[in-house]
Amino acid sequence: MNIKKKLSLNNINLMKELVIFDLDKTLIKGYSQQIFLKYLFKTGIINFFNYFIISIRFIFYKLGLVKSPKKIMEYAFRFMKGWDGEKLNSLINDFFGKELEHLFFKDGVEVVNNHKKENRELLIVSNVPDFLVKRIALYLGVNNYIGTKLEIINGKLTSKIAGDIVYGENKTLVVKDYVSKNGFTLDNSWAYGDHISDLPILSIVNHPYAINPSPELRKEAEKRNWPIILFNN
Repeated sequence: MNIKKKLSLNNINLMKELVIFDLDKTLIKGYSQQIFLKYLFKTGIINFFNYFIISIRFIFYKLGLVKSPKKIMEYAFRFMKGWDGEKLNSLINDFFGKELEHLFFKDGVEVVNNHKKENRELLIVSNVPDFLVKRIALYLGVNNYIGTKLEIINGKLTSKIAGDIVYGENKTLVVKDYVSKNGFTLDNSWAYGDHISDLPILSIVNHPYAINPSPELRKEAEKRNWPIILFNN
C-alpha cells in the first residue's frame, strides 16, 4: 500500500465514531473462559482435578482474593502447550458452535447491529484470550478486536501469556495504542462494560454505558449519571 492510499484510509477511520464493547456479561451471558473450561472438562480435554483447581482459582479471583487473573489463565491453558494454529482453530470452532453461539444477549447483538447501521467503527476488547475474541468478533461481523495474547514460538503455543493481560488500566492503554496505530479517534465515542475493571475504558469515552453492572460499577455509574442497561434475554 502506498503512502497516499494509507493516509486516505486513516482519514476515513478518523471520520468514523468508535464503539468499544466489553465481552463477558456485556455481550455474552456469563464468563466465556469458565464456559470454555466446562467444555474442556465435558469433552475430556482436561481432567476433573485440573477443572476443580482452575475453578477454585477463578472463584478466588471473583472474591477479590486474587488481584490479577494472569497466573490463573496461564495455568488454565497449559494443556495447549505445543499446539499449532490449526488444532486450536478446530477446537475453538467446535466450542463456539456447541456452547457459545446461543449465549449472546439478543439486546447486545441488536446494539452492535444498530451501531453498524450508523457506520461506526466497532472494537471488542476483553481479557479473554484473543483466539476466543477473534471467533466472537467474526460471528458478530466486527473487524476490530483485542484480547489477551498467548505466547507463540515457532508456530507453537507455549501456554504462557505474551506481555500483559488486557485488564483494568492496561485495557485502557491497549485501546489507546490501538486507536492511535489504526488511525481511529475517541471523539464522540461509545463504550459498553459490566465490571468495575471497565471503569477506565468507560471514563475515556463520550457515551459510557454500564451493562448488567456489578455492584461497584453500578455505584460509579449512578454517581456519574451514566446510563445503566440490563440485558435479560
